[in-house]
Amino acid sequence: MGNNGSGSGRGRVLAIVVSVVVSAGMVYAQTNDAPQRADSAATAPATGSDAAADAPIDLGAGPPVDVAAKAELLAASAPVIAQDYQVELPAGVAAEGGLQVKTIWTARAISVMFPEITTIGGYRQDPLPWHPTGLAIDVMIPNHNSAEGIALGNQIAGLALANARRWGVIHVIWRQGFYPGIGAPSWTADYGNETANHFDHVHIATNGGGYPTGDETYFLGSMKPAPSN
Repeated sequence: MGNNGSGSGRGRVLAIVVSVVVSAGMVYAQTNDAPQRADSAATAPATGSDAAADAPIDLGAGPPVDVAAKAELLAASAPVIAQDYQVELPAGVAAEGGLQVKTIWTARAISVMFPEITTIGGYRQDPLPWHPTGLAIDVMIPNHNSAEGIALGNQIAGLALANARRWGVIHVIWRQGFYPGIGAPSWTADYGNETANHFDHVHIATNGGGYPTGDETYFLGSMKPAPSN
């Protein structure tokens, strides 16, 4: 599935998106439990991988901001789809080769709803299974250390969490916070650089849904699988 969405098609979808996106309240189903520390006995990923924090491993004190409060901020920042208009999502900025269908769906929705995003990483070789099996994307945030960049990352992370059930989102990692699709968040370890700590991108992993045939159609609020033979 190529990255060949036309500008006019994307613009038409964007016009509709503007009409159906509203500010979200607490859409993400967050528990009231205290932030959970992940099992430090988990196997740490290989050094140098930007997926180094793609598992909830905590080896020390987390950042000073309470992670549960951060989860609430993400949820409050998230736009949500108020109505499912049946306009097919064009291919976005993510290269879709090697991605599974729910990962593609998530990437396309983000591309349409956040046109300022120009780079979304997907399939690649990695010590952890998410990217090699097409289950994860990395949404690169422009000016990620600025107030605007952080707010943009919060919105994208919040959108993924708000639609966790719909899009099959397993977890989101953003700015050293690990947010499961359902359940209590935790901090990841400090892996020593912005990429490994997910300060320059939002990592989103889905449960996949299988590899595409090319006949799937993706909408903002629903997806139609390829017809069965």
